[in-house]
Amino acid sequence: MMRILSYLGCLLVAACGGGGGGGGGTTPPPVDPPFVSAPDCVGAANFVSQSAAAPVNATFMRVQHIGDAGTPEQAGQVANPVTWAVGDVTGLYPPDPASAAQRGLRNDPPPNASSAFQLSSNAAGFWINTARFSHAAPLVGEGPSASIARELQPFARVYRTAADTMTIEALVQVKTIAARQPHVAEGTAQVSFFYYARDLTTNTEFIHVIGLFESRPFGLGGSGVENQASDGLNAFISSPLRAVDASGVPVRYVTVGADTEAMRTVTPWDQPLPFRARVTYANFQAILARLKAGPLPAISARPEDYRITLFGVLGEVLPGTGTDFEVGLGTSVRDLKLSGG
Repeated sequence: MMRILSYLGCLLVAACGGGGGGGGGTTPPPVDPPFVSAPDCVGAANFVSQSAAAPVNATFMRVQHIGDAGTPEQAGQVANPVTWAVGDVTGLYPPDPASAAQRGLRNDPPPNASSAFQLSSNAAGFWINTARFSHAAPLVGEGPSASIARELQPFARVYRTAADTMTIEALVQVKTIAARQPHVAEGTAQVSFFYYARDLTTNTEFIHVIGLFESRPFGLGGSGVENQASDGLNAFISSPLRAVDASGVPVRYVTVGADTEAMRTVTPWDQPLPFRARVTYANFQAILARLKAGPLPAISARPEDYRITLFGVLGEVLPGTGTDFEVGLGTSVRDLKLSGG
């Protein structure tokens, strides 16, 4: 499973501003439901490399591990303008790519295009091509990634009554998936919603990852199976955005409505599609019961005691440390939004 580091943050504030309010401190006053963190408009200032600080209450893109630690590749992974038509692999065409809406280390176009990252108004895109950067050093529980996210201050209070529901939504296109050969573990590419939830009674956070795309067929190597694990820093729950998971068991921790695409596998698609993940009070309560019975026995069982601190879309690849399973992932995301209450 992918590892989402605790410093995954929000997309940065740009000229068009962002949703949410001010605040600060470890546990700022919550925003009462109904809560909305709306799509905003951001630009090149909102690229964040590795664990650098990210601003709050606006969309940003954090790029990680596009090159081994300590290399010029990783240090410069979003340092330079990229002028080729990155939309040919992501589906997003910024109106003025030369304005630095597209960033990367190199400016090398197809057929073997170097990795490139896009931020333009309410949309973002990423092309991760492991054949064009070093990945010889092992990464534990994670892989090269790009996250399009928003950090919330004050934290969002979503659950106040049993009727409350949280919804994460965006238009998502996985336009390109390029795998060197069939894969089960190494060579995998994934796109997911995620959010962080903090228990105010213990100050404990956990992550919920909701799968939108998986490069493996449903069920292969655990693809599309709802489970609980750890990324080495945080406990997390992973759920496919489907009514029934790959093992044939009804999905418990997210609700799939008639107005959303379900989790897809293997094959990319040629236009942005609406994905909406709803986590009802009952879904969230079931997550808490699962975590209390396992790695987090001290946390509160009450959804009312939790705040949402961070949410977004994550694209991640797992190429391993050799060159046999190089993989390319091209994706775009538009109109990222969280609502609740």
